[in-house]
Amino acid sequence: MSYFSEYENLIQNINADIAVGIIAVTDHIKVVRKRKTKTDGYRPINDYYYASNHPKVKFEEMRVCDVLQELLLRNMMR
Repeated sequence: MSYFSEYENLIQNINADIAVGIIAVTDHIKVVRKRKTKTDGYRPINDYYYASNHPKVKFEEMRVCDVLQELLLRNMMR
């Protein structure tokens, strides 16, 4: 499965979480990226966690609006 189709699922999940009030676009979430870097130097987002959850792997904190922007822009670059 390409990361483009994974991104569509992530976009839908984040938008659903926003719609039900679990997170807001100004909140910070923990973003886990894939280990393998793409040929253009990009490391795709693999998953995200809410502020209260702590993933067991390396993560970065990002604002929800920035995550959505990255997902949408990369998804359009197919």
